Formats: sequence, structure tokens, C-alpha cells
Amino acid sequence: MSVANSSGILLSRRVKSQRPLPHEWTEDQLRRQVKNAIFRVFDAAKSRDFGILASMHYPSDEIFSKFDFSAPYKRQTFSQALMHEEVAYSSITDFNYEVSELRIDLLNEKVAIATFLLDTGGLFVNDYRFEGSPARTKLRATMVFLWKDDKWLIVHEHFSSFPDETEFTRQPKSGELKTAKV
Repeated sequence: MSVANSSGILLSRRVKSQRPLPHEWTEDQLRRQVKNAIFRVFDAAKSRDFGILASMHYPSDEIFSKFDFSAPYKRQTFSQALMHEEVAYSSITDFNYEVSELRIDLLNEKVAIATFLLDTGGLFVNDYRFEGSPARTKLRATMVFLWKDDKWLIVHEHFSSFPDETEFTRQPKSGELKTAKV
């Protein structure tokens, strides 16, 4: 819309978009919502609530993807990831977790990237042998969230274990070059 000033010069007046914004929260509120979504995912895994766990992921095999620290090591779709998560969390009792060094970057009001360290533990139960063994894992984690249908949904997640630290801290011997493994 344009209006003329007292000199007759046309000035454009900004018209508010008729389309509502996805949300009207501050960056701190958005980060807190993403943090809550992360904890909701792991709380659902802890309680074995696979319905909530599934609802926290973007329900599309074409859009969602996951790389995990354990087999299968290939890119997983939504369906594959949910199946593997259900099998994994069903085999662990007393699952516990700790999220540390959480960093949440907001790319815009609809996309957030969370990176953190994830320490998990529990008792891995082998139902066929009626035995269990303690399981403890420390991982690096990345989750990409998309704001859709008034909630944050995971569109990509990547978990990786820490490399053997001795490989990277060992000093090369005299005359030996330090090289990266390929």
C-alpha cells in the first residue's frame, strides 16, 4: 500500500502479512522448547513409550534420516529408525541418560540444530539366555528439528561414539609422521 507525504512523494507502507507467523516466541523460549523436546524423546525411551517416541520424529521416509553409532550403519529412514529404536530400548532395562554440553542453534523460527554429549546406561537383557549385562555408552549427538504442526519434530539425528583417544594423543616416534586413519 502506498501513501503520499505532504510533498506528494509516494511512500510505501509496510502491510502486515496475512499469513500468521509459525510462532511468536523469543529465542530463549524456542531453545527451551527444543531442549524439552530432547528430554521428552529420551524420557519416552526410558519409559518405553514408543507412541510418544514416534510422535517426536517427522513421519516421512523421504524427509527424516538417522545415522546411529551401532548397526545398521547406513542411513535410516523414519520407519527403519523407529523399528531399530523399539528393538534397542525393549532390550534395555533401567535405561538412564544424561545430556551435557547442550548447544541449540536456531537457524530461523522453524529450524533448530541441537548438539550435545549423551551418556546412557542400563542393563542389556538377552531374553533367550535369561541373562543381562551392564551397558554404558558415551556419544556425540546431533538432532535437527523442524517446527511443524505447533511442535518441534526431529528431521535428522546422528549419534557417534568417541574414537579411541589413545590414537589421537599418542606422540609420534622420532622420524614417524602422524597420519589420519583412512
